[in-house]
Amino acid sequence: MADKLNCMTEEDFALLANATPGTVEAWRKRGTGPAYIRLGRRYLYPNKAVAKHLEALTRERAEVPGKAVL
Repeated sequence: MADKLNCMTEEDFALLANATPGTVEAWRKRGTGPAYIRLGRRYLYPNKAVAKHLEALTRERAEVPGKAVL
C-alpha cells in the first residue's frame, strides 16, 4: 500500500535513518522528523517529505583556507 502512495512505512524510514522505532516516534512527536501521514494506526512517510527532510539535514563541508598541497 505504501508503495502505491509513493510513501515509505515507519519501519522503512527507521531502516533508512538507522534509528530505532522509538527514535522515529520521538522525532515525529517533537516535530523534528519528516512530514507524515497517519492512516488508522499506521504512519506513512511520503518519499518527497523524506527527501526534503534529508536535504535540510545536509551540511556543506567547510573549506580550510591556506592549506597548501605538497
